Amino acid sequence: MALENINYNRSIVAKQAAKIIMEEGITDYLFAKRKAAKSLALFSKENLPSNHEIDNALKEYQNIFQEEVDSEILIKIKKEALNIMKLFKEFNPHLAGQLLEGLIPKFLKIQINLFTDNIKEVEYILLNNNISFDLKDTNYQEKFNKKQSTKIIPTFIIDGIWFPIELKVYFENDIRNQKNNTLKNKGMNLKLIEKFEFK
Repeated sequence: MALENINYNRSIVAKQAAKIIMEEGITDYLFAKRKAAKSLALFSKENLPSNHEIDNALKEYQNIFQEEVDSEILIKIKKEALNIMKLFKEFNPHLAGQLLEGLIPKFLKIQINLFTDNIKEVEYILLNNNISFDLKDTNYQEKFNKKQSTKIIPTFIIDGIWFPIELKVYFENDIRNQKNNTLKNKGMNLKLIEKFEFK
């Protein structure tokens, strides 16, 4: 019975987190889970769903609550992503996040992962192209052998033509490191995005 209750709690927390992500434009799954659990008075580690459960809840949410996305918006998303990825092509850009799952949140943000050991090079490209930006640190909780550590990922926030863009900067070695929990889904590279059709 206790296990059934935990599974039920995880399910309703996942659904609430999906609603928060889709309606508030939050991209941090852990933050959304915690906010959802707190709002439901179910805040405990065992009630927090996995990211996979959140992904399933997001798909369910979109199927139920969102109308079909206008094809013009999908074209704009692709153009916006490609323009930025081409600008940063030397940093092995990968489109990441909900867009690859066909999820279009209310407050859309295009997420792109870049790979370089010199963050200043990213900054130079932005400055040389007169692109204004904000720089923030994104904290990511990693778990190794029952120990948790926080990884800090520098993140540039820029205004695109149609949508805001988030550029997360990882080390070059991160893309090759299979044990990197932060990049279990590193995203889709430029060549694949050029052929990709958002649905």
